[in-house]
This record gives sequence, C-alpha cells and structure tokens, in this order.
Amino acid sequence: PISPFAATRRQVLIGAGAGLVAPGIIATPLPAAAQAPQGAVIDITRARTDPIPVAIPDLAGTGDAARIGRDIARVIQANLRNCGLFRPVDRQAFIQTAESAAQTPRFQDWRVIGAQALVTGRVEQRGDGLRVEFRLWDVLPETQLQGTAFTAPLANWRRIAHLISDVIYERLLGEKGYFDTRVVYVAETGPRDRRTRRLAIMDQDGENHRFLTDGRFAALTPRFHPSAERIAFMSYQDRGQPRVVLFDIGSGSQQVLGNFPGMTLSPRFSPDGRSVVLSASRGGDANIFVVDLGSRRERQLTS
Repeated sequence: PISPFAATRRQVLIGAGAGLVAPGIIATPLPAAAQAPQGAVIDITRARTDPIPVAIPDLAGTGDAARIGRDIARVIQANLRNCGLFRPVDRQAFIQTAESAAQTPRFQDWRVIGAQALVTGRVEQRGDGLRVEFRLWDVLPETQLQGTAFTAPLANWRRIAHLISDVIYERLLGEKGYFDTRVVYVAETGPRDRRTRRLAIMDQDGENHRFLTDGRFAALTPRFHPSAERIAFMSYQDRGQPRVVLFDIGSGSQQVLGNFPGMTLSPRFSPDGRSVVLSASRGGDANIFVVDLGSRRERQLTS
C-alpha cells in the first residue's frame, strides 16, 4: 500500500501559491476542507487487476458553465478509464447531486455505491475566461486530498480536464500523470508509390488534431524538444536531399538546422534542449554528430 499523503517523487501540481502550469492557465490552491488523519491509505497494490473505483459527477455550474462542467467531467472520466488503473462508478448509481456534492459531499452516499475516491468541482464562466474549482476526496476517511482552482481562457477547458486527470493520477498512484501531453507523428496518405507524408499533432486522447506541414515535402522521424514547443524532424525539401528541420509549434515557422551532406538520420534534442544529436553519412561512413542550436557548430562524436 502507498499512502497518498506521503511525499511523492515530485511535488504535486502546485505548491503553496498560485502558479502558471501551462500557457494561459493559472492554478491556485484551495483551502483544505478537512485534514487527512495519519495513516490513511488507499491500497493500489492490485490496481492493474482491480482498478480504483472513483466517482466523477459533473462539475456544478449554471448556464453555459454547466455544459462546460459536464464536458470536463466526461474528459476526466475517459482519461481515467482508458488508462486501465481506475474504474469510474456508473453515474446512474449516484445518490447525491453534482451541485450538492460540490458544496458538501455526503460521504455515506458515495461509500454505499462503492466509490473510494470522489471528484467534485464547480465552473464559472467569466466572459471569455473560466474559473474551474476542483477537489479530490478520499471517501473512506472523508478527507480532501487535493483542492485547486484553475483560471484560463475558455478555449482551454479541455486542457484543464487533462491537468485535473494528472493530479488525480498522481495523488492516488504516486506517479506523474501523462494526460496533459501531445503526440506528434507522420500522417501518410495516397498510393504506395506516391505517399504524402505530413507532420501532424494531437492530444494524447486524439482530440485537437491538426497538420503542421502541407505535404509538399516528406516529413520523417519527428521528436519533441524538452519544452514540447519545438519539433526536430527530417525533410526532403532541397532537391530531395534529407535535411534536419526545426519546427516551432506556436508560430508554425520552420528553420533548417544545417546543411549536412549525405544521408542524415534520426535527429533528437539533448535533454537540456540546447543541441541536437543526429547521424550523418559522409564518404560511406555514418557517424554521430552533435549540433549546438545557438552557434550551429557541429561536433563529431564517433569515427
């Protein structure tokens, strides 16, 4: 058994004060509604064969905020169910309403339907912005594990849902969540002898999909920068010669890293994001090079 109240391998989403957790999203801690007693434990040793039952009612709200609260709850529910480590409780079994639970959970109503964890919250729409309050409860000892208020533009409601999912995953399992992540890949279309290969990106659940390149030049082997805001990939832009291209996701701008004669393969960013490692073939020999992104100077590592 792992206590969710013990320190995990990294600090949970936010600390003592408000902080920027993603572009345009501010997280503020909510005051604890109850103190967790010493020794409270959620047993996750059999999580893979016996997923943790968690109740996720709609986040309360009025007008359009109620619809957004429902959509956020649906995304959280899908994230937790699809990872295989949680079992969302059937909504038809809920006894307490979402509005009532957001004010004061009646833990007996959630224990009787088998929930071990409970997610409650409230959404307020403020013009083009949102304030989303979220609380995670341990049903058995009736304690709050996490309380956070997110303030963000209206368009970021789905990302807030992913951030909440990450907090739930980390607080109950002690490991960092992966729901607020994106996938970059090569999308292939057309006949086999004339394939169009475009760079594409999407959220980990397949939403917010878009193409990053138009397919005029083939794109291969994309890799994220550690900041997840840039991509390095191979492209055949110059007379069919392979080139390493740096792509800025925010602006859409592309920049050729350098002119490396011969075949160039597998560009990847260094862990600090300051250089790119790649394989280049010169005179029939393939070797590994490191290119500094600031000076564009290359250094040969192998011979």
